[in-house]
This record gives sequence, C-alpha cells and structure tokens, in this order.
Amino acid sequence: MLEIKDLNVSYGMVNALKGIDLKVNDGEIVTIIGANGAGKSTTLMTISGILKPKKGYIKFNDVDITKKPAQNIVDMGICQVPEGRRIFANMTVIENLEMGAYLRKDKMVKSDMEKVFHLFPRLKERHKQIAGTLSGGEQQMLAIGRALMSKPKVLLLDEPSMGLAPIVVQDIFKTIKGINEDGTTILLVEQNAKMALSIADRAYVLETGNISLEGAASVLKDDERVKKSYLGG
Repeated sequence: MLEIKDLNVSYGMVNALKGIDLKVNDGEIVTIIGANGAGKSTTLMTISGILKPKKGYIKFNDVDITKKPAQNIVDMGICQVPEGRRIFANMTVIENLEMGAYLRKDKMVKSDMEKVFHLFPRLKERHKQIAGTLSGGEQQMLAIGRALMSKPKVLLLDEPSMGLAPIVVQDIFKTIKGINEDGTTILLVEQNAKMALSIADRAYVLETGNISLEGAASVLKDDERVKKSYLGG
C-alpha cells in the first residue's frame, strides 16, 4: 500500500535519512521506533509531502507521490497526526473536526463526526469547548479525530503518547488498535517502544537515519538489541 525506496532527506548539510527502505501493507499497523533525532518524524513529514527528499521515491497504491503537494496527498487518503498534536487552539472542538473534513465534498461528514464522537465520547461532551483549554489527553483525541475526519486510508501517527499520563497512554493505544481493526492502515512513530511493539504487526528500528533492524513486532520485542536499547532490558 505504501512503499518507500532509497529515501534520502537532508536539512541543509545534515543528512536526516540516508537511503531508507520501508513498506506498509494494507491493513497493517507498522511502527518505527528509535531515539530522538533518528529521523522518525522526518520520515512521516516526507510521506506527507511537508518535506521533499533529495533522492528516492514514495509510492502509495503504486502511484508515485514523492513530489505531490501535501494537500493532494491528504486528498489521496494519507493523513498525519503531528507530534505535539498541533490542534487549532483558539477554535472549538467541533470546528477542529470540521477542519479535518475541509477537502471533502461528500455528504457523509456529519455521520463521520458522530463516529469520532462515538470513538471519543469526551469530545462530544466538550464539542463547544475551546480546544486549547482541553487536557493533553483530550487534545490528542482531538488531533486523531481531526485526522479521521479526512477519511484516511493510511493514518500517520507521530508520537501519540508524548507528554501523556500512563493511564491515558493505555487508552490512546487501545483506540489506535480499534481504528486499525475498523479498516485504517497505520504507520506509527513512537518512542514508547514497548507500547508500540505491543500493538504493531511489523516494526522498523531507525538509528541516525538508517534502518538497523526490521521484522515482525513480536520478534523484535524479544530481540536482545531492542531490549537493551529501547525496552530497558
């Protein structure tokens, strides 16, 4: 469904990604784990069209999207929940969700908003509340809900557990698993390797712009190198 080949991305003279290969199959949860500065967020932003690679390509359902503008990529069915949530803080919850559906022209927006409210009942309770006054966990729910309003085929999640209490993290990851089971393919970037590997089908370990390990998540979580570096083992 999503294929990355020989992807090279730089910030000025700094090579952030050094020729990585990655694929995501239809219906999977694939996670990328790694330390800060490994290139995880850069990978998602390049898929989203926010960054442009120096070399390599990205294909979505066999269509080359490497040079497509970000809004076209969203329209094709790839949507990113950015690191730090990046909600519209001065708008209400419902206005944020409506912004997620900005590019849509179908008549199912209202029913899809009800699905988001079913997924996150707290957002329905606070639908008229200014988004910037929500708790961190509620803002993360809103960021995911806003992305779902674009009806993505692939959902890109960048550090959804960042800054959240452990009990909220459990709820967020349970919801991510449910979104996948409802038919949305997910590419997850996450520093909480234990949680990410617990819900993923496959995983990639990214180190300083290179893929150092890849395989089934169930296998990598028992790999001694992963345990030592990312699981505290």
